[in-house]
Amino acid sequence: MANEDILAFVLGGGAGNRLSPLTRDRAKPAVPFGGTFRIIDFVLSNLYNSNIRKNYVLTQYASKSLHDHIRHGWYSRFGFGPNGFLKTQPATQSLSGGWYSGTADAITQNKRFIEEEEPGIVDVFGGDHIYLMDIRQMNEFHLKNDADITISAIPVRRKLAARSYGVLEVDENGKLIGFEEKPTDPKPMPGNPEMCLSSMGNYSFRPSSLLEALVLDSEKETAKRDEVKEEPSRLSSHDFGYDVIPSMLKQGKKVFVYNFMNNRIAGMKESEKGYWRDIGSRDQFYEANMEMKSITPSINIYNPNWPVLTYTPISQGAKINGGGVKDSILSNGCIITESSVDNSVLSYSTIVEKSRVKDSILLGSSRIGEGSEIVRSVIDRDVIIPPGTKIGIDREKDEERGFYVTESGLTFVPRKHTNF
Repeated sequence: MANEDILAFVLGGGAGNRLSPLTRDRAKPAVPFGGTFRIIDFVLSNLYNSNIRKNYVLTQYASKSLHDHIRHGWYSRFGFGPNGFLKTQPATQSLSGGWYSGTADAITQNKRFIEEEEPGIVDVFGGDHIYLMDIRQMNEFHLKNDADITISAIPVRRKLAARSYGVLEVDENGKLIGFEEKPTDPKPMPGNPEMCLSSMGNYSFRPSSLLEALVLDSEKETAKRDEVKEEPSRLSSHDFGYDVIPSMLKQGKKVFVYNFMNNRIAGMKESEKGYWRDIGSRDQFYEANMEMKSITPSINIYNPNWPVLTYTPISQGAKINGGGVKDSILSNGCIITESSVDNSVLSYSTIVEKSRVKDSILLGSSRIGEGSEIVRSVIDRDVIIPPGTKIGIDREKDEERGFYVTESGLTFVPRKHTNF
């Protein structure tokens, strides 16, 4: 199948409440990541590198920052004609003109685009995960099995998945035969009794099967998940994973599972296979950023065969005037003056003056005043830290100043914070 016969939707409306305060005034996919990028850049780069050129990004919560980033950095890459485009579609411009009530409802409210394009495959991908993937290989698997829907999945240790992940049970050919939501004893994947398969939230659909499933789901009364459990035939939370896919499975539809570990891109090392991170919490956000700056990261953003693309408004290089930088990422426009920066990630236009930054993430356009000390902290954008400020050292004092401190001791400073 030619790539022009594929239509993709990226779900970019997530509020990401567990990432607050980073998502206080921006959607989760728009959160800065890894120095230069936004989280959404990874799925958009995967679509672009897979030569999938017809794409919609469905937005909802606090979407201005996301819209601005896509407009400046992505529209021109995909094109503006009938054979190539990237368009943002806010919830307020959908069929109902209101908020999406779930992932499936987001597609239901925009199904006219499927009917207009008449694609051979509809891809639906989340916009808030960090990974590299050749989507063409998943689509080929989908067509080979003549599937109604194919779900991409990642192997997870059964002990880790117990009570934590939705688990997909498959036969030896990858056909889905059962689904369990956070089971106590997850079903193992074929050939590996220690591992099970968990959904990545990415799907390939036969368009006619998708439209049929969406109509059936939209006819059900909207309810919370706890209520849906009691009457799934009448109620729905309008979510693909929780409602639509279990319903398709009961109807006898051909549901297959694509093992992400089988995905390959040119130049990928064996140690990079299957890298996928769900940025669902503050701690996960911090850990994923820290992985990026390691000597041999499990995800290679420097692979010329699969570039991770983005937009940055700053073209000047980073500058170091004395001091020392170790095991860190410095982005464009950073100026380090007689300071120590160790094991940290600094986004663009971060200025550090005669201070110490250790084990921290600075999301850009900030200034660290002379004599300050920043340890195990995440500083959002547009923060001016006065001289002599200490952050991440005294938990009680950090909380008094309105910072967010996790159970693991990470300190998060909100955007444009002024109470120091």
